[in-house]
Amino acid sequence: MKQIILIALAAAAFALTGCKSEEDKKAASREKETKPTFMFWNFRKEIVSTEYHIPEMKKPTAAKYLEARLRQIPGYEKSEADLETNTLTVHYQSSTVRSMNFEEAIALAGFSVNKRPADPNARIPEGVL
Repeated sequence: MKQIILIALAAAAFALTGCKSEEDKKAASREKETKPTFMFWNFRKEIVSTEYHIPEMKKPTAAKYLEARLRQIPGYEKSEADLETNTLTVHYQSSTVRSMNFEEAIALAGFSVNKRPADPNARIPEGVL
């Protein structure tokens, strides 16, 4: 008999861990629009950012060229270039694309990125560098 009561109490405690107030449920549903559920009431960010170091990116034309190339990747949101530090910060949807996809696109565009060499066959348009 004690075992049945103990099991029932454990099951009730487990079930109550997922209970939320109406306000919490509304906030969670708003959060799900931008952050998909990960597992067991945990959430992960949907829009994340990664910073890429691109030594050859010294002019605004190079930054615009790379941003135009990255814009074609599904899941790309936006990016900011910092010409002083030669970095490009890319914001993207983590459920759609991974950071290595952007690194690959930058290398295929003809720029070395994060100590990864540029594609030797890439043709960079005149005036970009």
